[in-house]
Amino acid sequence: MNKEDLIKLLWENNIFIEKKAYDLLNNLKEEDLDIIFREAIKSNVNKIDEDFINRIIRKNVSNDNKNIEKSEKNINKKRNIINIKDFFNINENKQSIEKESNNVILIESTKKHIGEEIELSVKEMKETKEINILKKFEIQKNKPDIISWISYYKQRLNKIKKILRDHSEMRELYPLNKIPENREVAIAGLVYDKKITEKGIILVIEDENNIIKTFISKDNESIDFKIVKDIPLDSVIGLIGIYKNNMFFANNVILPNIPIKKPKTFGEDDVYILFTGDWQIGNKYTFYNLFDRFLQFVNGKTENKKINEIARKIGYIIIIGDVVDGVGIYPEQKEELILKTYEDQYKSFEDYILKIPESIKTIIIPGNHDIPRLAEPQPELPRSLLKESYSMKNIHYLSNPSYVKIHNSIIGLLYHGYVLDWLVSNVSFLRERGGYENPGELMKFMLMFRLIFPSHGSNPYVPYINDDPSVIDIVPDLFHTGHIHRASYDEYRGVDLISSSTFQDITPYQKELGHKPEPGILFLRNIKNGEVLSINLFNFEIKRIRDKVI
Repeated sequence: MNKEDLIKLLWENNIFIEKKAYDLLNNLKEEDLDIIFREAIKSNVNKIDEDFINRIIRKNVSNDNKNIEKSEKNINKKRNIINIKDFFNINENKQSIEKESNNVILIESTKKHIGEEIELSVKEMKETKEINILKKFEIQKNKPDIISWISYYKQRLNKIKKILRDHSEMRELYPLNKIPENREVAIAGLVYDKKITEKGIILVIEDENNIIKTFISKDNESIDFKIVKDIPLDSVIGLIGIYKNNMFFANNVILPNIPIKKPKTFGEDDVYILFTGDWQIGNKYTFYNLFDRFLQFVNGKTENKKINEIARKIGYIIIIGDVVDGVGIYPEQKEELILKTYEDQYKSFEDYILKIPESIKTIIIPGNHDIPRLAEPQPELPRSLLKESYSMKNIHYLSNPSYVKIHNSIIGLLYHGYVLDWLVSNVSFLRERGGYENPGELMKFMLMFRLIFPSHGSNPYVPYINDDPSVIDIVPDLFHTGHIHRASYDEYRGVDLISSSTFQDITPYQKELGHKPEPGILFLRNIKNGEVLSINLFNFEIKRIRDKVI
C-alpha cells in the first residue's frame, strides 16, 4: 500500500500517528507500510510514534524532509499528534450498518443454464439463481469509548435474552434487581466472572440493573458440568433456580442454543454449492498447481467424466477468506513470500477467479490474512485492488461475517474463523473433543452460545453502536468457516457445519501453532437432495460424505 492508503486505514481503525512518525513514512517502501499497519492492528495500539516504526522495520530511518506543511487544524501541538480524522476532514457517520434483505438483492435478470460455458447438456433451472444478502457489516466510524462498549454489550444481552425467552421455562424472566426469594424463578444475565470450587462453580452475572452471584453444583445430574465450567466470560445464559441469602442457587442452566430442525433441502434444481477458502496466494508453500486443477474442475475440463458431470451442476461457490497470504502477518513471513505486496497477491487472485464460469455465483469474504482491518467485523475486500472482478455480476464481495440466502432457501452464516484459535486455547471441553482436529465441535460451541466471538479478547473486534455483530440471531441452514485449514463436514441440530480445506501446505509457523492442514479438499452440498460430496484436487477422488436427505 502507499502512504495515503496507510493513513486512511489508520483513520478507519482510530489510530493516531505522531508528526515525526508521519514524516518518516516518506522514506519507507510500500512493503514496510504494509507491515506497519498490520503490526499496529495486532498490537492494538491507538498511537504510532517514531520508536514504533523503527522497531517494526528493525532499523532507524533518517528523515531530512523538513518541509511538510503544518496546519493548526491537523496538528495537536501540545502532544505533537496528527488527528487523522481531521487530516482527511471526514465527518463521522453512525448510521445503522446492517444491509437488510429488502434493500440488497443480487439476482440474475434472466434464467440461465448451469454450466452453459462448459458445453454440456443441462436442464433449465426452475428457480433463478439468486443470492439474497440478509446481513453484512460495514465499518462504523465511532470511537471505542465507554458509550460504545455499553451499547455493544447491552445489545448482546437484549438479543440473547430474546432468544432465551423462546425456551418454555424462560418466558418470564426476572430482572436481577427484582428476583423474588425462596421460590423457583428464571433469570438471565451476562457472565461477568466465574470461579470453580470443589463443590461446583460460582458465576457472577449481570444485567443492566444489578450484579449477583449464582452457584451451580457439580452434583446436579441435569447439568452438563463439563460445558458449564467452560462457559465463556461475556456470554449470556439463562438460569432456573432459587434466590436466597444473596445467592442464586441454579437448578438448571439454559443456553441460547439453536433449535433442532431437519437438514434443509429445496426445490427441484439439482444444484451444488461448492465450499473452499484459505487459498493463501503469495506464499511459497502454497500448491499453485491446485488452482489450475480447481479451474479445470469448475469449467468441466478434466479427463474424468464423472467429475465433469458434477461440475456442470455447480451453481454457487463460497470462498471463506484468506484468499491471499498477506504481508507482515506473522514472524519471518517475508522470507516465505514469492509475491511481496498485496497488489501482486490480489492481482494473482483476481486472475484465477475471473476464470470461473460466469454462470456460477461466487461469494467471497475476507480473513485475517487479507488486507481489510484485522478487527471484526471485517469489511469486504477493497474494490481498488479488485476492480475487474467487482464489475462482474456473478462475483460478490461481502463482509466477515455475513448472512446470505442462497437459491431462495438455504440460509448461510459465513465466517472466516479467526476466533477458533482462542476456542482451542481457552476451552478445555473443546480440546478434549479434538481441538483443531475436530472443527465441527468448535462450530457447535459457537452455535450453542449463539456467539461468533464470545469473550472480550477472544479476537480483535470493534464495539458497534446499537448492535453486537457477534450474536447469531439468524439461525442458519449451513455454517461455513475456515482458518485452521482442516477439512470437515459435520451436522448439528440440522445445521450443516463446513470447515474448508486450504490450497497451502503446512508452514513452519503453523507447525508452531499445532495446525495440521488437509489441503486440496473441496466440499459440495446439493440443494435439491442434501447430498454432500468431497473432491480431492490432487487426484480428483470423489467421496460421498452424506447420502441424500430425501
